[in-house]
Order: sequence, then structure tokens, then C-alpha cells
Amino acid sequence: MKKRNFWFRIVIVVIPVFIILYTFNSFSKSAIIGEKAPEFNLELVSGENYSLSSSKGNYVLLYFWGSWCGPCLRNAPELVAISENYKSTIFDKESKLSIVTVALEKKGKKWKRVVDKFGFDWEFQVVQYHKMVLNSSVANKYGVLEIPSKFLIDPKGNIVLSKTSFLEIQKYLEKRKIKM
Repeated sequence: MKKRNFWFRIVIVVIPVFIILYTFNSFSKSAIIGEKAPEFNLELVSGENYSLSSSKGNYVLLYFWGSWCGPCLRNAPELVAISENYKSTIFDKESKLSIVTVALEKKGKKWKRVVDKFGFDWEFQVVQYHKMVLNSSVANKYGVLEIPSKFLIDPKGNIVLSKTSFLEIQKYLEKRKIKM
């Protein structure tokens, strides 16, 4: 009987420790301003492959969202406005703005209805399915613990804004816009 109690107590202690360590390891990575943006390779909704490094030479607005997320839906018009406002803008170093959206979903096609409703017309759209949506591989690389989360990456591939607002992104881009 004592031996069984001993093993029961060990299990009660060990399992929570493993869960805490796993959670800490999963979310411990983070995208830090001034550092190289974590590379990723994903399949776009178009079926083509995309890697962050393929956008090198351009600014990249990396936006994590979900069709089930109220703040994400409220932010959608601002995201579309940024896309429209900077679609043909040239920035320093003759760069443009690429928008990369990563929808974090459990299942289904609800993301498609949101895309259609708000007019997400940019090329680089990704959907990642996971039972625990914030546990997607790319979200983990960027330390995303809540959505929406926005990152701005410069033409050299460095993070210049992390978990920021659209207003801050616009201010940053406006300073780098080439006046014609």
C-alpha cells in the first residue's frame, strides 16, 4: 500500500511539472525588436509554398489572427486600409510592403468567410490548424500569446516593431516612404 501511495504522489508531482515545462518551452521564444525575424516555411491558401526569406528586400507586416477572435474582426478594416494605402508605395531601399496573414484556426472554413467579407486580397495568406490555436509552430516562433498580434519586419529581415498597433506601423512606414 505504501509503495502505491509513493508512486501516486510521484505521478501527481511529475505530470504538472512536465506540463509547466512544456508550456514554458512552447511559449518561451519571442520575436525581439532589432533581432532577425524567425524564418518559417508555410503553405499559402493558394497551395504555393512561402518562406519569410522570399520577402527579403521588402517590409513585411506579419499579422496573426483568427476568425473566432472579436478584436481580430474589429481590426480587419484597418488591415485592409493599410494594404490599400501602401499597395503601390515605395519605401527606402526601393522596398515595398508585403502583408502576410496567418489565421490560427481549430478547423473548418470560417476564415474564408472573413477573408471574403473584408476583402483580404493580398497574396500571402496562411491558415494553420491546431486544436490549441496559439500552439501553431509559427505563433510559437514569434511568442504569440494573444491575437491579433502584429509584427513589422524590415527589408533586411529584422524585426522593427513587435506586438504593435496599426497606428505605430503607419507612423513607421510614413517616415520611410519615398516622396515622388
